[in-house]
Amino acid sequence: MKKYFLIIAILSSCFSVLAQNFEGIWRGTLNVPGLELPIVFELKLLDQWTGTMQSPKQSTAKIPLSSFRVQEDSVYLEVKSIGLSYQGKLASDKKQINGTIKQGALEAPMRLEISNSADLKNSIGFKRSQQVKTPYSYDTLAVSFRNENDQIDLAGTITYPRGKDKYPAVVLVSGSGPQDRNESLMGHEPFKILADFLTRNGIAVLRYDDRGVAESKGDFKTATSADFSKDAIAALNYLKTKPFVNPKRIGIIGHSEGGLIAFLLAGQKVPALKFMVSLAGPTIPMDSLLLLQSQAIMKSMGKSMTNTEIAVQRENYRIVMSDLPASQAMDSLMKNMQALPESQNPEFARGIATLLTPWYRYFLKIDPIPQIKKINIPVFAAFGGKDIQVPALANAESLTDNLPKGKLNAIKVYPELNHLFQKAKTGAVAEYSEIEETLNEELLNDIVMWIKSLK
Repeated sequence: MKKYFLIIAILSSCFSVLAQNFEGIWRGTLNVPGLELPIVFELKLLDQWTGTMQSPKQSTAKIPLSSFRVQEDSVYLEVKSIGLSYQGKLASDKKQINGTIKQGALEAPMRLEISNSADLKNSIGFKRSQQVKTPYSYDTLAVSFRNENDQIDLAGTITYPRGKDKYPAVVLVSGSGPQDRNESLMGHEPFKILADFLTRNGIAVLRYDDRGVAESKGDFKTATSADFSKDAIAALNYLKTKPFVNPKRIGIIGHSEGGLIAFLLAGQKVPALKFMVSLAGPTIPMDSLLLLQSQAIMKSMGKSMTNTEIAVQRENYRIVMSDLPASQAMDSLMKNMQALPESQNPEFARGIATLLTPWYRYFLKIDPIPQIKKINIPVFAAFGGKDIQVPALANAESLTDNLPKGKLNAIKVYPELNHLFQKAKTGAVAEYSEIEETLNEELLNDIVMWIKSLK
């Protein structure tokens, strides 16, 4: 019996030493088309394992791990709220972990290397010309509000002018993908910059973490644009209750998918919504938008889509928008992709499976034009002339053709700005992180002047 306990003690000691080797800051790089994304895991062992995951180019937020398992020299990490996991094995030098990262249909090899906070800061090294500085000239309030429809709590920040007046107010609604309240992306925090500028100019702002992101509850990976619309309505209704808010002057400022949501809610005549600002919000059917987007992205890379590639993509969208069960739809997609020889490898198949996520299948079916035709509140719509994600020409023309005429409406194309409304050279996605500017000042001033013109 004593020998038995001795063996257990020795084994436990060995496992403890191996486990301790996983402690620290681990940094890897996820390579996606046209972009390299650093991924950082910070792992700690106290009474039990704890840890966080961060994508520094996309957000300053450190998302808590939902699952953390260590077995001998292997580790499994999971962030359930965004559907991400990493599984790897510690190298013999104890300074590297070789493994695989997964998120949705994406699966890719990724090596993690032990690092420290100073190394990480230097390796990212963003230079940003716009920053929000303290002390603030306005008040800030950390808040939580409830989406009663889905029974989830959302967390955010309200900034509002000091004084006893009732101020115009806006809810900021982010673009696609898991976003925190600042819409953090590649070292930029556009919503933080926007909220600061608006509030310094007499406009109250509520910005919030997407469901399942940072401090907000809920599940991001199963949500669709319809769910995000309900979150935005909950935010509008909550903001309306604040004593410093003028309930007759509440609006949405939505970026990209957030702009699309603003158009849809305005067309549905949501009672609390009195005006809207769309920043690169799509105004054409989503299947048409994504085809234009693919062509624009290929062009930014010095390539062009062949007629065969265009035909295949259109058929893919038709399959995705059908009512076929996921397994049958996947079979149809792979059969359709046979026209492209390079499409029959496992990595390509995993990428195609992204088209069958709940968000994608719902999103592709959206046609905003019928709702845009019903809008009867003031609209300010901005488009970037170098935007390759929501190309300005087609979307501005559609809005001009379909938005009911109103003397307070304004549609403006900013020729030199990209999808993030930065002054850009090409508009390519890879350029976003390289540009110091976060939000162009002309746009910021235009938004303030337009909101203040509303009575």
